[in-house]
Amino acid sequence: MWLKRPDPAVLRLIIFGGSLVAAVVLLIIFDSVFMPLLMGLGLAYLFDPAVSWFEKRGRSRVTGVIVICLVLILVLTGLVLYLIPAANHQLAGLKENLPRYTEKLRQQAEPLLQRLEARFPEKLEEFQGKAEAALQENLPKLAGSVGKAVKQVFSSVLGLVLFLLNLIFVPVFAFYLLVDLPKIKKQAAGLIPKPYRSVILERLGEVNMAVASFLRGQLTIALILAAINATGLLLLGVPLGLLIGLVAGLANMIPYMALVVGLMPAMLLCWAEYGSVARLLGVVAVFGGAQLLEGTFLSPRILSKSVNLHPVWVLLAIIAGGSWFGFFGMMLAVPVTAAIQVFVSHWLELYRSSRIFTGSGPEPGTVEPSP
Repeated sequence: MWLKRPDPAVLRLIIFGGSLVAAVVLLIIFDSVFMPLLMGLGLAYLFDPAVSWFEKRGRSRVTGVIVICLVLILVLTGLVLYLIPAANHQLAGLKENLPRYTEKLRQQAEPLLQRLEARFPEKLEEFQGKAEAALQENLPKLAGSVGKAVKQVFSSVLGLVLFLLNLIFVPVFAFYLLVDLPKIKKQAAGLIPKPYRSVILERLGEVNMAVASFLRGQLTIALILAAINATGLLLLGVPLGLLIGLVAGLANMIPYMALVVGLMPAMLLCWAEYGSVARLLGVVAVFGGAQLLEGTFLSPRILSKSVNLHPVWVLLAIIAGGSWFGFFGMMLAVPVTAAIQVFVSHWLELYRSSRIFTGSGPEPGTVEPSP
């Protein structure tokens, strides 16, 4: 008995899906090889609207890319010439004052620890023992992991050369990808099977609108908040205020991370330097005002075209991304989740219009009457 010939539509779907899976597997296996290319593609994706703006006004894409590169080089050079000396000055001041901060915090914490010890002697001793044991157990592992990572990158001249070449390759890849991005999109669209092409391109267009708006909007908001936080902490005289403010603002690319990496260190150093409740309130006001500005003005205006995710899903996405893929996973967790939500919303529409949801059609166990 001859086997039935498989449906061409099913074959197309299997081949197309298998090719996508194979490409993802290759990227995961050879991530160190493809990482500069992927980072360059990310930069090209971010700056493509600016290049398209030049193209719509009769300029070539090459001209637009060159202009954007020159502007970025000038901005980065100015920032580096200002930030590096300022950061070195603040780090030197922190190194000089660190023993005084440590002693001051110890003196302030000692009465509290004495009261806790007098009231809960056994529990405090047990807690200290567990904390010391955990520190002694995990510190060598952490130091070993960090040392191993550093050794892998810089242990040989070849490793250092490859690291520097990757830094060079990223902008080179970004340049060429920006120039040829329309051609790349057209060629990629041509690989999609024709029966599914219109639907897939429509969904990808929605994903592009949601994810691109989110990424570019988050980057814009992060730069604005970095300037606000750094300026506010500098005016308050917080030690290391410039670096903390900039890092906290850029950390806003990962939702809720700015408060973790910015607010707590700023409050601790501010208290160690001044011991003033008023200045602590000033630090809280800087971060609180920045978050209020983001929530009430910046996000509604800048992120209006992106997919709105519930905070619970945002937190779950960040936790999952960080657990599986580390820091880059945390950064990409929210845009990936936004892309998934585009497809989920369409699936929900199909479900709500189906007989399973509406209950239309014959009841289970009954036979439809013949016409």
